[in-house]
Amino acid sequence: MLVSFEIDNSIAVLTLNNPKKLNVLNTNFVEEIYDHLSNIEKKAKVLVIFGTEKAFAAGVDINEINSLSFEKALLEEFIDSKWERILNIKIPVISGVEKYALGGGFELALASDIIIANENAKFGFPEINLGLMPGLGGTQLLTRIIGSKKTSELIMSGDFIDAEEALRLNIISKIVYTPADLKEETLKLAKKIAEKSPTSLRLIKEAIQLSQNAGCLQGIRTERNLFRSLFSTSYKEKLTQEFLKNK
Repeated sequence: MLVSFEIDNSIAVLTLNNPKKLNVLNTNFVEEIYDHLSNIEKKAKVLVIFGTEKAFAAGVDINEINSLSFEKALLEEFIDSKWERILNIKIPVISGVEKYALGGGFELALASDIIIANENAKFGFPEINLGLMPGLGGTQLLTRIIGSKKTSELIMSGDFIDAEEALRLNIISKIVYTPADLKEETLKLAKKIAEKSPTSLRLIKEAIQLSQNAGCLQGIRTERNLFRSLFSTSYKEKLTQEFLKNK
């Protein structure tokens, strides 16, 4: 099992638990996440997502990407509708981020309504270093938070930012200072929210998403096809193979 899942007092806790691979996201991992979230609205009032102390999630599995062409990724719907389930959850979602939230892991956090991070957290999109680009919503979700100029800098450079910078840019809402604090503060907020009217929470989330995401899903779908189209480029072939060789 790559994911653990439990519900307590209307709070669902989904923990990504593949620390040997820093919780890299592949098809099987996303399918496990999807299975737990398929009827989450009927089971819980709030969803909390944690990683491990080594990483929240360090991107999409390069081994899997290295095996895919644009055509194969498109026809097999590589990380497609099942990923969109994460974007369409109707209850509040809080991510507690420890260490690395990179690439697809950063996109998973951005799909949340609230992010709380440990002081050691790092955020970024390293895909450019593999001749790729974000493909799970990053260009759309981050732009709506910090604007196109800073998003362009982060995605085009592949640079990481720390928790302090993420707080300054309004990507995260709070910094904590130990793994224990991260769990405690995230669950405390989840409990506080879970005590509110579930009808109000759903409509508040819908209204806020409407203000931010008009046209966002279409943008994410376009982004995904652009991402897949890079699977057949010479840069992707060369850089992903170099990455895998040097692991």
